[in-house]
Amino acid sequence: MRTALVGLLLAPLALLGLVGPADAHEPEVSPATQVTADGHAAPGWQVHREKEGTATCSDAAVSAVDDGILSCYPSALYLPSCWPSAHHTVLCLRDATAKELVRVRYRGALADATAPDQPSPQALTLAGGQRCTLRVGGAWGTIPHHRSWLGFYSCAHGSLYGPPNGDGIRRTDAAWRVHLVRADNSVVRRSVRTAYVIGTAA
Repeated sequence: MRTALVGLLLAPLALLGLVGPADAHEPEVSPATQVTADGHAAPGWQVHREKEGTATCSDAAVSAVDDGILSCYPSALYLPSCWPSAHHTVLCLRDATAKELVRVRYRGALADATAPDQPSPQALTLAGGQRCTLRVGGAWGTIPHHRSWLGFYSCAHGSLYGPPNGDGIRRTDAAWRVHLVRADNSVVRRSVRTAYVIGTAA
């Protein structure tokens, strides 16, 4: 499987890129783009302020490969990966394929975030080019013949479901595989071409 990560974040933190050959089990880590030391995004990145709503950041980001990356709520704001910033705000990455961050005020204290042993990618690109994004909250229905399965990713044409004791990604082969549930509730297997996980610059 080829894994890829996308860009960068704010000072002194940044988003890392993971890039490896198609049959690699262990991806290479490409250097993160450097950012300024005062908590701003590096050149080429845009930061937008979320004008409505206040976040609570009480969990570690499930897509993180480094400690200190948070998942913030409410889920309606879609803040799967966030970093502490200035003036009681966090900078959050919503789209792992775009150089855009959102600044959100938070209430309460920030959690001590420890990266998971096996991160669930924030985004996937499937063979054929379809893009899928990580589910954060919300109620998804069950599907016929697999009523115990949960929905983990929303895709351009369908959703990725799998057993509840995982994240919907089968990692036992060199090529990761997922189950795509289409609009007619048919289930097809797809391989993962690119997986986007989230890291912090050294």
